[in-house]
Amino acid sequence: MHVPGLPSIVFLVYVLFLMPWMALRSKQRLLPSPASAGAPARPAPSRPQIFASTLVALALLFALSWITARDIGFDPFDVHAVGAREMLAGAAVLAFHFMVMLANRAVRSREERRTMAVYKLMPRTPAEWALYVVTALTASVAEEAGYRGVLMSVLWFSFGNGWLAAIICATAFAASHALQGWKSGVAIFAMALSMHGLVWFTGTLVVAMVVHAVYDIAAGAIGARRVRLAQVEG
Repeated sequence: MHVPGLPSIVFLVYVLFLMPWMALRSKQRLLPSPASAGAPARPAPSRPQIFASTLVALALLFALSWITARDIGFDPFDVHAVGAREMLAGAAVLAFHFMVMLANRAVRSREERRTMAVYKLMPRTPAEWALYVVTALTASVAEEAGYRGVLMSVLWFSFGNGWLAAIICATAFAASHALQGWKSGVAIFAMALSMHGLVWFTGTLVVAMVVHAVYDIAAGAIGARRVRLAQVEG
């Protein structure tokens, strides 16, 4: 690996500071603003608008990851060999993610589950589903390349400690999903650490990218179903 230069600095600022800030801003935007003197209330953005803005942020993440990866001599798509061992590891991590999802739901009250911000993002129409799937696929590549790949490499090189680098990466990843609240943040932190373990075990980001995509799309389907059931019950 080459010594990190200016692209790494720009990348670190975007991933460690700007992305968490944008996540917090998105959380605030999801709530309609009350009307103030002389100004009408601001409605919350629509799901297509949120998906579109997320795609822009992910595209920028991937672009910065790619530029930084070339600067430090890192290949996010490097694959040595993917066999049964690597596939079983991916399946185990995917199962762990669903277990964390269930645990995250179990620790919430019924009212908390009904008002989770993430449910407001679940697709309803075919057009929203198309945008959601594109966003999920983009996230699987951009976030794995960015967090488990480039960020991990830069921090490991800088600190000389893989454990510390992984903890910082997982924390930054959870912070970038601040929209979902602190309880989900703890779950996302655990998932992120498991993905770091998967990348270490398989020696490639590609398996993690596949696991990430499958989980996000499946989680979207499960979330959309829960929203429909809640609407029927409510």
